[in-house]
Amino acid sequence: MSSEAKHVKLLSGDGFSFILDKKVAEQSATIRNMLDMTRSVSRGDTQAASMFTEALTNEIKFPEIKGKILEKLCQYLIYKHRYSDEESSERVPEFDFDLEISLELLVAADYLDC
Repeated sequence: MSSEAKHVKLLSGDGFSFILDKKVAEQSATIRNMLDMTRSVSRGDTQAASMFTEALTNEIKFPEIKGKILEKLCQYLIYKHRYSDEESSERVPEFDFDLEISLELLVAADYLDC
């Protein structure tokens, strides 16, 4: 994938992959930072370009996140994107998930900042 791609591929630790629209995936601050082509880091008196490889490939591996958790996070990113600009005239439905995965989901969502 090129850096100008409109989609991003997210890979779980157990081999599942999910393709999301880049704008949807960037609802996660962590993913947005990893895909940022304009990142720079201050090193003393100089500014150095510092891109993640993911910004070039539009493919991000999450070896510590299971497929079922990453799938639910992708669903949440779609939900968040869908309802982020909604006016109060439309009722926003609750985002449902199984309680059995709630701890893993919370940890992964915290890491992805979404």
